Amino acid sequence: MTEKYHPPIVSLHLNRKGGLVSPDLIDTMHSGDTLTWHHINYTSQIAKDWLDQEARVNEVAQDILLRAETRPRFYMEDSFMLMCLRGVNLNPGSHPEDMISIRLWITEDTIISSCNRHSWSISDIKQALEQGAGPKTSGEFISLLVERLAIRVEEFFEEIDVNLDKQEDTLVGLGFDEFYAEISHLRRQSATIKRYLTPQKDALEKLYRSQSPIITRQDLDNIRDDLDKFTRLLEDIELTRERTIVLQEEYLARIAHQQNSRLYVLAIISAIFLPLTFLTGVFGMNVAGLPGLEQESAFMYVSLFCIVIAVALLAWFKYKKWY
Repeated sequence: MTEKYHPPIVSLHLNRKGGLVSPDLIDTMHSGDTLTWHHINYTSQIAKDWLDQEARVNEVAQDILLRAETRPRFYMEDSFMLMCLRGVNLNPGSHPEDMISIRLWITEDTIISSCNRHSWSISDIKQALEQGAGPKTSGEFISLLVERLAIRVEEFFEEIDVNLDKQEDTLVGLGFDEFYAEISHLRRQSATIKRYLTPQKDALEKLYRSQSPIITRQDLDNIRDDLDKFTRLLEDIELTRERTIVLQEEYLARIAHQQNSRLYVLAIISAIFLPLTFLTGVFGMNVAGLPGLEQESAFMYVSLFCIVIAVALLAWFKYKKWY
């Protein structure tokens, strides 16, 4: 399976009541009655040419909206806000830690978002608008998008916790290669996501302190709640890292214990057979003068003597609590 097709440009007109304006009514609406949302695929040349025609979007904003790699950030001028956010990649056949970059250029009446892959958080907003329960303002759009991104990351880390619990429950029965492959994968996912969530938390803090007229008090309260959620997610990442380290140490300790137990058994066996090997070596010398060479029962006596020594050594080890 592959990711959903992402068209070059999708333009929607919001009626500021939580829904979309019907296409046949767009021409009759006043400019202040609608909120225009353009969602572009920044890898498309069509989208690049269209963005180049937007006079209000300066070169710095265009560069960020079209750049291949970005880190989460927040930038504000008098007339617009510019944000870069990251969300987990939950598209079929993709790796969640290969996070999707979502860039936003926002004014009071226009939203331009850019992405190169299908984003379920963006789809949630589109679906909410189609149902009449979407954002009414630019600020509400931001808060809703941040909320959906946080929810997706939270759901993903719930899956990581379930995987860690599974690893802990099946720790004894796992092979070395299987265990280390799974644990290394979980640690790599956590480290990669933390790389982007840390600056994303900083960007949201700047957004919360921005005092922009685009953001209402209610939007700020929602963003603050989402900021707390990202803070907790970062704490969960640290907890996940600690759990994987503890799990690795416990697994290595169990392997070491098993090896020591086997070596201990071999040491006891060696200690028992050491005097017996000496006796058999002595009586096995092919030289004249060895006692018992002329007696038929000599072999039985030597065998019984070896058994007595072995039993005595076992009793001694038991008395000393060596096994």
